[in-house]
Amino acid sequence: MNLNETILRPILPLIPVSLIKGLHCNRPLVVYYHMVTNEDVPHLSHLYRFKKINQFSDDLDFLLRNYSPTSLTDVIKCVRGGDVLPPGCILLTFDDGFREIYDIVAPILLTKGFPATFFLSSAFLDNRELCYLHKASLLVEKINHGISRETESEIKVILRRTGLPSSQLCEGILQLDYRRREALEGIANILQVDFQGYLAVNQPYLTSSQIEVLIGRGFTVGAHSIDHPYYSSLSLSEQIEQTLVSITQIRQRFSLDYGAFAFPHNDSGTSRELFRRIQEDGLIDLTFGTGGMVDGGSLRHRQRISMEKPLLPAQQILAWQYLRNRYKKLMRKNVT
Repeated sequence: MNLNETILRPILPLIPVSLIKGLHCNRPLVVYYHMVTNEDVPHLSHLYRFKKINQFSDDLDFLLRNYSPTSLTDVIKCVRGGDVLPPGCILLTFDDGFREIYDIVAPILLTKGFPATFFLSSAFLDNRELCYLHKASLLVEKINHGISRETESEIKVILRRTGLPSSQLCEGILQLDYRRREALEGIANILQVDFQGYLAVNQPYLTSSQIEVLIGRGFTVGAHSIDHPYYSSLSLSEQIEQTLVSITQIRQRFSLDYGAFAFPHNDSGTSRELFRRIQEDGLIDLTFGTGGMVDGGSLRHRQRISMEKPLLPAQQILAWQYLRNRYKKLMRKNVT
């Protein structure tokens, strides 16, 4: 939310669900989460907030009361020209393929009869690599436990070399983007943070065997790039590689007869040429962004709503998205 959060928050529960549903009466509402747990998660705790188990369960109950869950398979059938989806349906998705999907999320979804799709970055599958963002969070966690002045000085040198401000170590580390991610390895050496050891002990991501079990239980999976960059920072050729390599690896690894891709972070910086190139060989049926509740759009590219930003109950998040949609539409009308 923005600076109007204090004003708007009391209004959100008052917005009728019927108004919100009206914006998506002829197409599925698509929502996404990353993590659900009651535990501390060091590789995420300095990046964003996520919902606890009871909050997630309450969200699902609200969505089940007001929407009809649909599956990725049904949406793809619609895209391919098959069955028409019923009004008021919802597609539930999860990004980044965290282990908690298998341990916590899937059992809850199975109990409630709620299908879902899990988007996976192929480099992190089977805990082979740790995402640069998750590395940054682990480094901040280590610094917050206390470091020496000498260690602090060494880290500042690395940050200055990357062109980032070094006055606030944690802020600087969290600003290390995909292009400067190698600096995280140098800082890890100084702090004696063992990323490979963390992967081995904590197993933060799903394994292939876990995913196969999930698919066997009726869930679907899609690709989420190779290693989770901002597409706006990539060239067109790099965007194509990140997309097609990951979707090929996921489809082949799990013998999928469909292809779904969710852009990491957002779809900013993408072009019509990218969509033309990634769809021309038939590997991808459907792509997803994170643009929230929007009107219209391509049948083969859908925007999704974050159920974690802001960290509010589902009804209030959808109400906020409704107000945001109406405001944007009004402002476009007022542009001369």
